[in-house]
Amino acid sequence: MGKTKRSLLLFVAVAVLGTLVGCGSNPAVAGGGAQTMLAGSSSGDLPYTITVNGNGLASATPDVVDIQLGVETINSDAAVAISDNAKSMNAVMDAIKALEIEDKDIQTANYNMWVEQVYDRDGMLTDQIRYHVNNQVNIRIRDLSKTGKLLEDALKAGANTVNGITFGVDDITALQSEARVKAIANAKAKAEELAAALGLRVGKVRQVSEYSSSSTPNIEYRMADGKGGGGDTPIASGSFTVSLDVQIVFDIAQ
Repeated sequence: MGKTKRSLLLFVAVAVLGTLVGCGSNPAVAGGGAQTMLAGSSSGDLPYTITVNGNGLASATPDVVDIQLGVETINSDAAVAISDNAKSMNAVMDAIKALEIEDKDIQTANYNMWVEQVYDRDGMLTDQIRYHVNNQVNIRIRDLSKTGKLLEDALKAGANTVNGITFGVDDITALQSEARVKAIANAKAKAEELAAALGLRVGKVRQVSEYSSSSTPNIEYRMADGKGGGGDTPIASGSFTVSLDVQIVFDIAQ
């Protein structure tokens, strides 16, 4: 009986030892082996990258100008305010079209009427009210030499509000392409400069993002005492600029 018991204990000891040896040879079983596999796996390593921003600008002489102008009338009688506004606005439209501005380049921007309650000099509310009627149109001029003339004629015809003059380029596709190439070159130059300073080399592109915006002079035309100045109105178009930004993530070459 004692011999049999000793044989059984020996068998169990050998079995346990075999199990321990098996775990050591299979890293997927033992926790320590699994961690070693992950730390030594190159496929699990994240790449070293460098992220830079680049900017590109492209400018051109404007070939279109957008103007918003209109007529505001005020009267204590709503019907009169509306009628006066329509009469003046029709005269303004006739003056605009006389300069051969096409219908497709004239668009109503805003039409509204609101009521003003009148206060006396002491700040007390009176029974009087005034109706304001405002009609605004957007006009695109494709011959910039007509800009000053259009403003003068529209004001003489009855326009009494000019909200702004914006110069631009009708088709900015070519400017965007030029700005994009410059932005990418700018970003690449920055990446190479940073990498060289660190004793590294720039690798392949991993990610690219683009952000774009356009800027142009916005000129406000104001009237003195409600009247336009005599003669041709001087208008400076300046230049139209497209600004484009990119963000590029480069790999660091090993």
